[in-house]
Amino acid sequence: MIDEPKTTTAPAAEETPRYRRHQERILKGNFAAAEAARLCRVGFVPAYPITPQTTIVERLSEMVAGGELDATYINMDSEHSVFAAAMGAALGGERVFTATAGQGLFYAHEVLQAIAHFRLPMVMCNVGRPSIPWNIWSDQSDSLSQRDAGWIQFYGESSQEVLDTIIMSYLLSEQLNIPVMVVLDAFYQSHTSENIWVPDQELVDEFLPPRRPGAMRIDLGHPRAFGGLVPPEHYYKFNYNWWKDAQKVEALSDEIAGRFARHFGRAYGNVEAVNIGPHTRLVLVAVSSITTTARGVIRKYPDVGLLKLRLLRPFPKASVLKVLESLPEDAVLANVERNFLGDAEGAIQQEMKRALYGSRNFRMLDFYAGVGGKDVPPLTIEKIIYRAKNEPKDFNWIDVG
Repeated sequence: MIDEPKTTTAPAAEETPRYRRHQERILKGNFAAAEAARLCRVGFVPAYPITPQTTIVERLSEMVAGGELDATYINMDSEHSVFAAAMGAALGGERVFTATAGQGLFYAHEVLQAIAHFRLPMVMCNVGRPSIPWNIWSDQSDSLSQRDAGWIQFYGESSQEVLDTIIMSYLLSEQLNIPVMVVLDAFYQSHTSENIWVPDQELVDEFLPPRRPGAMRIDLGHPRAFGGLVPPEHYYKFNYNWWKDAQKVEALSDEIAGRFARHFGRAYGNVEAVNIGPHTRLVLVAVSSITTTARGVIRKYPDVGLLKLRLLRPFPKASVLKVLESLPEDAVLANVERNFLGDAEGAIQQEMKRALYGSRNFRMLDFYAGVGGKDVPPLTIEKIIYRAKNEPKDFNWIDVG
């Protein structure tokens, strides 16, 4: 039996809650993801267990069995089958949610491509873990290896951010008909309890309307075939139309986040800048839970800033350039990687170089830290700052010994 989510004592009558029409709870990140799916009134949940995401789908199973969630829940025989079922349900007009991790995501690669190119809206959570050698701890190599599968990718720093991002992601996905992957770090987020503000159902309903089926849908009154052979001239148009809509993601994501902030009281951006300006000489670039550690460390360094990447695919080039426009030309960017993709450069460095090409010519240093779930405590961030300032090398592995 999985741990029951806990509710804190209600505030005294004279106290003013931080967020109106919310309940403060103590939840693990996986439970926060399940709560978000419930609040979004998902109608279909195909599931296959894989550590460390299993408690997401277990919790959703309990919700369905207990009448908390009016949805069809199906145990599948593999992650390939999970996403095949998700594709069918989305074609049928359902709001779909599922979760996976590591090898499960790799196994589903073929169907991930199909879902994206069929232009089917849905949201999934990936609890990041690596592949071989066999490992279940935190790593972003699995999701980052799927950058080209056609899914929008968000990375949450906290469990609150994961819950909120799932709600925003359904609105984004259903407006553009592009699927969304919300990524959280294994164990640091998935199995760690945090104080979470869970919005009331009515508040979410006001923000997220019921799903309206798009053009790619099963309509018994107008039968059509899906998945047939597409000749080059039509395949070209499919990709061109997807490309046009993918260009809208960055701006629409910001717009939806603004609406979310006004409605729920919590603000998010595609990126976040901390202490970045003309005085900054070094900028750490990070995603997910490493960002939280870096926030604390850089308080001691007035010349060190932090760039947090929340939207990673499509890469938020305009947002990044805007944040960095005040940096002096001799500033250095230190990209912190919790991934290894078989190249000299990690995924963050690759994306940052691509975004800045032809605009700014900052020196970039790549730092591998936390790969395979190795802890990234404040001391590791201190080492990154020291090396970047005193022993700059293009590629760096921290705490290998």
